[in-house]
Amino acid sequence: MENIGELVRGLLPKDDLSTLSSEAIVEHIAMNMHKNELVKLRDRETFVQLPVVLQDILLLLDFDIELQMNGIVGFLENSTGFYLEETIQALNRIRATKDFEIMTGIKRLLDSKGVTPMHLKENVNQLSLYQVTNVAVTHGDDLSEVLVEIDAYAENLYLYRDSDNIFDLLFIYLQENKIHLYSYAK
Repeated sequence: MENIGELVRGLLPKDDLSTLSSEAIVEHIAMNMHKNELVKLRDRETFVQLPVVLQDILLLLDFDIELQMNGIVGFLENSTGFYLEETIQALNRIRATKDFEIMTGIKRLLDSKGVTPMHLKENVNQLSLYQVTNVAVTHGDDLSEVLVEIDAYAENLYLYRDSDNIFDLLFIYLQENKIHLYSYAK
């Protein structure tokens, strides 16, 4: 079994991190994070042992990918939604204030209705492979109303604003914190 150090080294660039830009480091991680030998990084017990700065990069890359491909509901329904609270905290750490507030509002709405990403994922898992459906069929009328409301909240996320980009904030955050990765990059 690989230890955390080996997994992290498999994800980071081989070059001296102190000489690389934050953009280059994030790009390298994005290109390698889905390799088979790194799938263990997604296990919660492994994930929580990663350096926080690396957790944040992975969370925000996954968040962006899901938003771009499937919207906020897809993010919540997918296994990425299991890390909703951690993603919200990552947005806070990179100082993405608007997005932190929006996602906190979405979490509050889910909590007020007693809905969890696990519940949403279970509904999706009950569908047959390649089944074409809609939110009301997948989650029921009551839940579909909540998800429509969540979609409305999400229309204000960075992805839909011209003036903001969480990656600019992530790059600044990484530049300030990449020292926490140096010990793994040997």
